Amino acid sequence: MSDWLLRVDGVTKRFGRLIAVDGVSLAIAGGEVYSLVGANGAGKSTLIRMITGISEPDSGRVFISGEDLSHRLPGTKRHLGYLPEELVLYERLTGQEYLRLVAGLKETDVGQIAGEIEYFELAAVQNKLVGEYSLGMRKKLGLAAAMIGGAELLVLDEPLNGLDVEMMRKLRERIERERNRGRAFLISSHVMSFVERVSEQVGIMKAGKIIAEGSPIELRALSGMADAQFEDVFFHLASGQGIGNSG
Repeated sequence: MSDWLLRVDGVTKRFGRLIAVDGVSLAIAGGEVYSLVGANGAGKSTLIRMITGISEPDSGRVFISGEDLSHRLPGTKRHLGYLPEELVLYERLTGQEYLRLVAGLKETDVGQIAGEIEYFELAAVQNKLVGEYSLGMRKKLGLAAAMIGGAELLVLDEPLNGLDVEMMRKLRERIERERNRGRAFLISSHVMSFVERVSEQVGIMKAGKIIAEGSPIELRALSGMADAQFEDVFFHLASGQGIGNSG
């Protein structure tokens, strides 16, 4: 489909004898949120690193806005905004200076910075060194950096870690608003209530494979647990129960 902003075709990544990602394929269209869920070690972060170009697959291909990431064409990553789970920030820059650096690297208007600082409630600390930030402040700064620019695809790896309940709500509202504007999201999160609320598609990973995929409603039907907490649906499917009866 021409409207896919991300297409992953059969990617595999090995580390010695360990197959961290095993022939995974997925696609995300504009205006869609796709969430990856799975236990630690399931392969989510390794897959995300390949999607963002940090590491290369041993086999398979990744396309962002129709461009093959392996070709390393200038500008391909401009289609992408990324929040890594483990943020590495420039400790000796202030928050505002860091966002100006990001805007410069993305070749985008610095005028967006003030709005992101306000939205993510960083005004009081924007002139403090990033090295003095708490975990929550650092996460909000990383989210602001990911949002800056016109990237069509936003990849958010564990975006809720360190956020308070009110900021989680604001982030959900922001994701919904950006999705309605046509941006696509790939999100990895352990917070199943959040995943169910924001996602059009959910992929459950286990041992490097996507073992179940569908909308939250479809995954509930697959599990036979229509009225359970989505966390229980996840554990049921991740254990392999119900999947063999999906046809």
